[in-house]
Amino acid sequence: MHILSVNVGNSRAVIIKQQTVQTGLYKLPQSGPVPVNRLGLLNDVRIEPRPWGQEHHAVYAYPHEHYAYWERELGREPFPTGQFGENLTVTGMLEEEVRIGDIFRFGNTILQVAQPRIPCAKLNDRMGMRFSPVFMASRKVGFYLRVLQEGSIAPGDNIELLERDEASPTMEEFVRVTQFESWDALALQHLLQARDLMPAWREIIETKLARTQTARGWHGVREFAVVRREQESEDTVSLYLQCIRGRALAPFHGGQRLTVVLGGHSAHQQRRTYALSGSPQDLTNYRITVRRMVAPDDTLLEGVVSSHLVAMQVGEHILCTAPHGPLMHTLPQTGNERIPVLLSQGLGIAPMLSHLYELEAKQANTAYLFHEPATSEPQGLLREIHTLLGRNAGFQLTQISPDINGQIDVDLIGRYVQLAQADIHIAGPRDFVERLSNDLQQAGIDPTALIAQSFG
Repeated sequence: MHILSVNVGNSRAVIIKQQTVQTGLYKLPQSGPVPVNRLGLLNDVRIEPRPWGQEHHAVYAYPHEHYAYWERELGREPFPTGQFGENLTVTGMLEEEVRIGDIFRFGNTILQVAQPRIPCAKLNDRMGMRFSPVFMASRKVGFYLRVLQEGSIAPGDNIELLERDEASPTMEEFVRVTQFESWDALALQHLLQARDLMPAWREIIETKLARTQTARGWHGVREFAVVRREQESEDTVSLYLQCIRGRALAPFHGGQRLTVVLGGHSAHQQRRTYALSGSPQDLTNYRITVRRMVAPDDTLLEGVVSSHLVAMQVGEHILCTAPHGPLMHTLPQTGNERIPVLLSQGLGIAPMLSHLYELEAKQANTAYLFHEPATSEPQGLLREIHTLLGRNAGFQLTQISPDINGQIDVDLIGRYVQLAQADIHIAGPRDFVERLSNDLQQAGIDPTALIAQSFG
């Protein structure tokens, strides 16, 4: 490990959001030793006040190994040292290895790793693009150090590790958990054990931990790996998802959904929601069933996201929000018996399967499923439906063929159950869902007893 460059910045005016502001981000390499005091390098301009204490931002170090990565990713010419606003361009100090609280000797100065760099809008100006989200998502952010022993630092000085607590989190882990995986209570608890953790960061992490521990699912997005893939039809697949960190999955209820996020943590995310088609009693994985949507314009969300998911293979990763969506009654109520009625067309069978699994687990006596086939039926899910119905005598499936016996309508439902007793969930294509929702509301069904979910 050694110092490749020591960089000091003067004040410079830049325009950000049509306003002129000053920045010290544009730093230049120094040829000889630079004195270091408790608050940083001599003559290094700092424009913004540091609410957490200047001593915790005294010196900013950035690994030179990342330069080649960014030059390649951005298609840019070789960057000059100091490009990222760092005081020290260093080698051999990667975020996957450097830990919070590490103590190093830089020349005759002793510095301690305090915290990661959280980028601001001024870095965007320096890079000539909206770079900060990409920079943060890469976790190649470098780190700030506090000064334990004043001295001087020069280019070419060796860097020596003096003390390290191996139980303290690495910079990569710290950024990943605090910025992207704050749903992970165990990981947050580990961060709180960091050596010499700043009081401000302790407060932030404790707040995130408290929120996570009281959440029904999780906040933000969580990364999953595809562990199994089943082809349901030519254009439809079921994907089985497991948390890449091996953490337990949040419970869900029949009919609930996951929102899939493409584009990572960038500013160009695309989101689409898919029904959970697995059993709420099996939390070893989540299963979603996805059909490739045909869109007139391939740039439309329906086409982009579903095409990506249908093509995914085992081992690939996606981001998802927590299970969400309205709940219907899942058990008859003593003295006021409610009957679950499930109405689906085509891929609308997916959330109905999760409903039936939940009803079975709660030993419901009766459930009615009305299904209209569509082109490209999810055959695996339908076989699963028949198996489940075969072991539950009170669950009844009525399949409707438009060519033979018309369509699902209010009159058909009324032959099996009184609408006043029914809790109804409709799922399928938009026109199917809108037609039945309107007809049922005109028939006087209580709006609180109706859940509608359309696909496409």
